[in-house]
Amino acid sequence: MHPLIIQYDLHHLLFNSVLDGFTDKETNQRLDGYAEVNHVKHIAGHMLNSQYGMAMIAGLKPEVKWNSMFAVMGQSEAKDYTDYPSIEEIKAEWNQMHEPTRRGLLELKQNTLNQKPPSPFDPVSETVEQLWAFINHHQAYHIGQIGILRRAFGKEPMSYQ
Repeated sequence: MHPLIIQYDLHHLLFNSVLDGFTDKETNQRLDGYAEVNHVKHIAGHMLNSQYGMAMIAGLKPEVKWNSMFAVMGQSEAKDYTDYPSIEEIKAEWNQMHEPTRRGLLELKQNTLNQKPPSPFDPVSETVEQLWAFINHHQAYHIGQIGILRRAFGKEPMSYQ
């Protein structure tokens, strides 16, 4: 099995784990005194938006929901008092996309992985395989951010199971 699919599966598990126990209200709150820190919901939505990129790599044509709120590549920012989708809607969309995306990623041939990535992702990597690695790293980075926010909200550390 390709090492990147192992990471992809791990991120699926950790995304759900790191969000476990947050209320919708908590996911909309920034830490007191830290206005520059994104709230959990924006980070989770931003990660979902990146998963659409993974789905595109996998050959799917996903309906990108909430793009104006969570666009990647610096095209969106967290806002307060905005009518975001619920954290449960974001998680449901993530979970619904996981298996079809995973199947598509497993079917990718090396010649496809060696191709130039699609726009708007071409500035961050030279090949589809490098883009996949980049998105995996991106997801791990943001899982870590939410993990820190979990602790700041007084929650137990996320589970790795």
